[in-house]
Amino acid sequence: MAGSRLEKVGTIFSRVRGLMRSGALREEDKPLWYDVYTAFPPKYEPRADRPPAQRILADIFYPEDVLRAQFYKHFGSPGSIDLTNQKTKALSERLKLNYQKQ
Repeated sequence: MAGSRLEKVGTIFSRVRGLMRSGALREEDKPLWYDVYTAFPPKYEPRADRPPAQRILADIFYPEDVLRAQFYKHFGSPGSIDLTNQKTKALSERLKLNYQKQ
């Protein structure tokens, strides 16, 4: 019978390493990230029971973000934008380019 499959019992690395050692996972079937992880292990083991780091995240605002916000507030949203069309730029992008020229 299989053991516990609870995700909190070790990391994905330790579970893959155990599968490889037992022969359940062949060397050629190992995940792509396995060799990178063994060469460059993280400073702190990424376990589910580890408390998260308490950091204050800084807000990142660029001048064009404020410009876009003012633009959309005044003119409203133009609807959906086709990102696959490289020939035409979005209206707010053209506004930003003209603003940068000045």
